[in-house]
Amino acid sequence: MSHSDRRSFLVRAVTAALGVISAAMAGLVGLVVVPRRVSSATRWRTAAPLTGLPADEPLAAVLGSRHEDGWYETRKETVVFIDREGDGLRALSATCAHLGCRVRWDAPRRQFLCPCHGGVYDRAGRVVSGPPSRALDRINVRVNPQTSEIEVEL
Repeated sequence: MSHSDRRSFLVRAVTAALGVISAAMAGLVGLVVVPRRVSSATRWRTAAPLTGLPADEPLAAVLGSRHEDGWYETRKETVVFIDREGDGLRALSATCAHLGCRVRWDAPRRQFLCPCHGGVYDRAGRVVSGPPSRALDRINVRVNPQTSEIEVEL
C-alpha cells in the first residue's frame, strides 16, 4: 500500500468517524433542547366502583399515573374525595388550598383537616377555619353507564 493510499484511507476513516460522532451529538442535543410535547388535556379516570361509595362519609380515592420525560419516569398519586351530594356525586381535591398539603377526612368531627397549618373544611369542601382562603377544588365527576364506576376528570 502506497503512502497516498494510506493517507486517502485515513482521511475517509476520520471523515466517517466525525460524521457518526456529529450525528450522535445532534441527536443528544435534540433530546435536551427540543421540549417534549406534554399533553395537558384532561381525561376521565376510574376512581371507584359506585357500589363501594359509603353513604355517610366521603371516600378517598388514590389515582396513580405514570409520567415519562425522556429516560426519567415518575409515578404521581392524586387523591380525591368522592361523596354523595343529594342524588348526585361530588368530588373534591385532597390538596389544601393554603399550601398544598394533603387533607384527610376526620369522621368523628365530620370535617376535612389539614395537618400542616390547621385548615378545616366542611364536608362540602368549604373553609370552616384556619388559614385557607378558599374552598377545596371541585373536580368533575360522573358515573360511567357501561361499567357503573365513578370517574373523575383529571
